Formats: sequence, structure tokens, C-alpha cells
Amino acid sequence: MPAGRSSLPTRTIAAALLGAVTLSGCAGVLPRSMETTQSPWDSFTTAKDAFDKIAAGSTTLEGLRKLGFDPDTGTNVRVLSYLDLQQRFMPTQSVTRADLDPSVRACIEQHDACSGLEVKPQVTERRRVGNAFLDVFEFQRETVTTGWSFYALVLLQDDTVVYKTWSGAPNIQSRQKETNPLGPLQDLGGFAADRAQGAVP
Repeated sequence: MPAGRSSLPTRTIAAALLGAVTLSGCAGVLPRSMETTQSPWDSFTTAKDAFDKIAAGSTTLEGLRKLGFDPDTGTNVRVLSYLDLQQRFMPTQSVTRADLDPSVRACIEQHDACSGLEVKPQVTERRRVGNAFLDVFEFQRETVTTGWSFYALVLLQDDTVVYKTWSGAPNIQSRQKETNPLGPLQDLGGFAADRAQGAVP
């Protein structure tokens, strides 16, 4: 074998091993992503504070606009018709019409005079953590999810708030770990099984 050719694989393997060792202590190279639903509020607290300022029976549509619940120029504010609200509050086997808030029933019965505003602001960040070598070569991947979410529904009758409700998660914290003992060979095992069963030509 000509001189020089045998050393190329050796240099390639050495470079790969060096890169792997370098990656093993550098979690900063792992990917991350962020999902944001644009809104006037930059946190759960500011969204909840704005919602708390809404007063049923006195806050008008103009007042809602000033608080960020603007169906015309606000971001990601959904307008619901009374038909949408009928679907939302439709009685079930466990909840009868009599169980609904009287303000909700009265509003829906006014048909076109009743409408709703719905907002769902949220910020979610997903980032992979841990040993970069194990992650890159698919032996182990660990993903941490953080963020917050808020949901508000406001009912208006003749442009005046008659009902409001909210829910949300002020501090989302979750961790998911995936382990593949064979690393990059894990998929090859599945491929071989499919090949043996004739699923892969």
C-alpha cells in the first residue's frame, strides 16, 4: 500500500476522537429552541395583572383595549361569536345549563349582542443539556423545557364585560431524558429487523 494512504484513516479517526472529547465538556454546543406567542405581556405576572384589572359589569371594550385585549390591533386576540361560546359552554352529562354562571347564560341568550375575547400568550424554551458527546452520538439526550403560559376568556354583552375566567402556568419546568444504549447503531437495529421482515427492499 502506498505511503501516506494508510495514515489518512488514522488521522480521521484521531480527529473524530479529539472532537468527541472536546464536545464532551461543552454543553453550550447543544441546540435550543424558543416558541413565543406574541402578546402585549412579557411575563405571566404582567398578563395576570392586566386580567385582574378587568371588572365585570363596568369594564368596556375600550377599557379592554387599553389593557392589551384589543381585538382590532392586539396580537393573537381571538374574537368569539355567541355560537362559538355556545360550543364552549355547551352542557354535558356532568355540567347542565343550570350549572353555568348566570352571566354566561344571559349573555349567550342575547345572541349577536354577546361576544368573547380569548388570548393565549406563552413563552416556551427547549434546550438540550448534559454531555454533548453522548447527545451528538445519540447515546443519551436530555431536554429541559421552561417558560410560562396564560389563558384568558372575557365575555362582553353590548360591549361591556359580564364574565371573565383565566388559567395558566406561571413557571413551566419539565425534563425529558431519552437513552439509546447502542447510540447511532440503535436505528441500524431497527433497519435490520425491518429488512428481515421484508419491510425494507
